[in-house]
Order: sequence, then C-alpha cells, then structure tokens
Amino acid sequence: MIKIQINRTFILLVIVLLLSMTSISYARPEYATKESRNCPYCHTREGPPQLGEVGIYYGTHNHSLEGYVPSPKMTPTPEPTKEIEIGVHMNTWTVGMSALATIFLILLVVLIIRL
Repeated sequence: MIKIQINRTFILLVIVLLLSMTSISYARPEYATKESRNCPYCHTREGPPQLGEVGIYYGTHNHSLEGYVPSPKMTPTPEPTKEIEIGVHMNTWTVGMSALATIFLILLVVLIIRL
C-alpha cells in the first residue's frame, strides 16, 4: 500500500515537472492576431526566428505598435552590430525539451496503465 502511494506521488511529481518544462516561452501567435499581422512582419526570414526592427520596437514598447514609424529602407542592409534579446526565441534546445517531455509523458501514461 505504501509502495503504491510512493509510486503515485513520484508520478505526480514527474507530471508536474514535465508540464512546467514545456511552458518555456515561444513565439506568441496571439500577438500576430492582436495586431492583425503575419509573423514575418516582426520576425526576419533568415535563420532561426529572430526579431526585425518592428519586432524589437513591439517588444520594447509594452507589446504595442502605437507610435511606430518605419525607418527608411537602405539599399544594402548593414549587419547588426549587437543582437538584442527580448526573450521570444525558439531553437533546437526548446523544441528538443518539448519532444523529450512528450516522450516522458507517454511513458508515464503507459506506466500508470500497467499499474
């Protein structure tokens, strides 16, 4: 009886940890819906999803495009000298952690069924 309670407590702890791991911040589609824009409006298309000029403005101005004036386009776009991180990133590490958490969750469900 005690062994079953310990197993269930451990399983509950694992589930809580897995659910908290998968809540890592990703790009937010609700921002695109709120502003009625597509994702490339704020993100660049090269490489992993990085923020462009509009995305940086949006993130630093309380998630609002109010007052945004696009800068004039220059023919050769200079490379940025400093990368600005706002916290909305998706890379292989976070995707891998989500996949790992999903696998553990499936294994946990199978373990619970077998008990």
